[in-house]
Amino acid sequence: MSAESKKSTSSRLIVTAIDIGTTHSGYAYSFRSDWTCVLTNEWEDQELMASLKVPTALLLNPDKSFNSFGYNAEKTYADITTDGDDDGRSLKEYYFFHRFKKMLKATFTKRVHRKTTCKDKNGREAKALLIFTLSIRYLKDHLLGVLRRKLGDKINADDIDFVLTVPAIWSKTTKVFMREAAIQAGIPDNQLEIVLEPEAASVYCHLMHLDHIQENDETNRFTRKQGIKYMVLDIGGTTDITVYKLQEDKAITELVAASSEEWGGTNIDEAYRQFFEDIYGTDVLETLNSDPEYFIDDFEFRYYLESKKIESSSFRFNHCTKIRLATPLVLREIFLKMQRSQRVSQNNLLNALLEKSKYRNKNITVEPGKLRMSKDIYESFFNPTIDKLIAHLSKMFKDKLYSDIETVLIVGGFSECHLVQEQLKRHFGNTKSLVFPHEASLSVLKGAVYSGHCKDLISHRVAMFTFGFQIWPKFDKSKYSRDRKKIVNGKERCRDVFLKMFTKGEPISFGMKKSLFFKPMVQVENVLECCIFVSNQRDPKYTDEPGCVKIGTLLVPLPNLERQKIVEIEESITYGETQIKVSAYNCKTKEEHEIVIDLLSPDINLPDN
Repeated sequence: MSAESKKSTSSRLIVTAIDIGTTHSGYAYSFRSDWTCVLTNEWEDQELMASLKVPTALLLNPDKSFNSFGYNAEKTYADITTDGDDDGRSLKEYYFFHRFKKMLKATFTKRVHRKTTCKDKNGREAKALLIFTLSIRYLKDHLLGVLRRKLGDKINADDIDFVLTVPAIWSKTTKVFMREAAIQAGIPDNQLEIVLEPEAASVYCHLMHLDHIQENDETNRFTRKQGIKYMVLDIGGTTDITVYKLQEDKAITELVAASSEEWGGTNIDEAYRQFFEDIYGTDVLETLNSDPEYFIDDFEFRYYLESKKIESSSFRFNHCTKIRLATPLVLREIFLKMQRSQRVSQNNLLNALLEKSKYRNKNITVEPGKLRMSKDIYESFFNPTIDKLIAHLSKMFKDKLYSDIETVLIVGGFSECHLVQEQLKRHFGNTKSLVFPHEASLSVLKGAVYSGHCKDLISHRVAMFTFGFQIWPKFDKSKYSRDRKKIVNGKERCRDVFLKMFTKGEPISFGMKKSLFFKPMVQVENVLECCIFVSNQRDPKYTDEPGCVKIGTLLVPLPNLERQKIVEIEESITYGETQIKVSAYNCKTKEEHEIVIDLLSPDINLPDN
């Protein structure tokens, strides 16, 4: 398939994808007329960081209004740390959120609502909805500024279809949450698509032969044959794993709901810091991380370690025998201050500390401002994380559910690490087709742009909960417990039965609607109650079982005339992209009533996934 043979399905001039990542965020876009040519922004003031994304960092003013995002947020906060602001306010009056997506992971995989909060670096709280709204708005407005400089002032948000990426492991309510944040950020609802990160990566791998960066690379081609079952392995700050199947129409269907593991680039960040902690002591590193006096030093330290992690992806690293790590002078300063020791040189102090540490006699030597170590020691920072990933995948591929997976698409920033690629090829290269796209860290962003142009490529995903109605059917002693028998209008009924409409794990598509016909149990009723329940089990039998929660009630009025007749009501649940719509249609009067379930209400306690 060529770009000429597949036209964009977008009706607007541009499709833009926005990705709020664990460590870095950014956007990408392409024009409908040349949709396979995806463009990204080159950010300023990043000597050590990749230029195509910015740190996921947000700074709010003391009144919680927007101050800055990304590198600007870090720089401004550092300046306030040193000198205060123009009004004499200290950093503790500001709100600084750094890598807030990771901080919210435990909450977002279970339950999120409008009142969900997030703590900043100083322990102060703000609503998570505000944090994401302001972050999305900044990236949207930055994009519009770039486009207007290129195309003129006439370009506006109405000319753009937006695609927002979210982790597949996040709960159903989080997709609703992110849509609401995007709408509050100024993105019209009818111009917004929510795409799961592994779906976006999958779309990119399907179409990456159209990307000029990949077009001459035959080794990384993804064979898009009908019925192929494949895995998307997204190795970024963490590792997310999802399994898909390619349908007859080349649409992508999710077969196994996503899982997430703590094996990614953030583990390497922690390993780096643990190395220095083993040498200088826990108190020194904690002081560097928490004392405002060392805020700038801490950020410089983080950036340096990030640059070393990126360096491990390079060809040059693969041929090194010795690795050098710079040792920040601030660690010596903090150590001597805490020990109330006399001034000693950096080299002498490091030699003394190494002699007392577990790295004594480990082939680590001190050079001016640096530690020189063998490649084996340096790789030990990476190996525990990579080993856990390999062990987990090995176990998965022995399971019948995953054993027939033919291809693994490997994306995410940490997947560019030479050590990760080497181990994956060593363990699975002979049995699986491993696909490593160029610029793997941009696969999700580019794929999200492509999905906005090719909406037909994503067809099904699986329901994260079981949805259904509460009913009181005729009592059948072979089906129901005796203690549930009730007499209603002279007839034996079973109380509180869970009638499934959608089953957890069932393949679904957006807009899928399921309906059933009901009759009021008592004809003198003037209102028919349709009670909607959700469960974290595949086959709940009763609505009062553990894991079942009532999420809404639709009241259907029955006029006097209708109460004297046998009335049929068609009750439906529509599985939308971010909302659950429940409707009731009176087959006699042709009247329809509906409600949209507010999954973001803090009053609804959804079960754990």
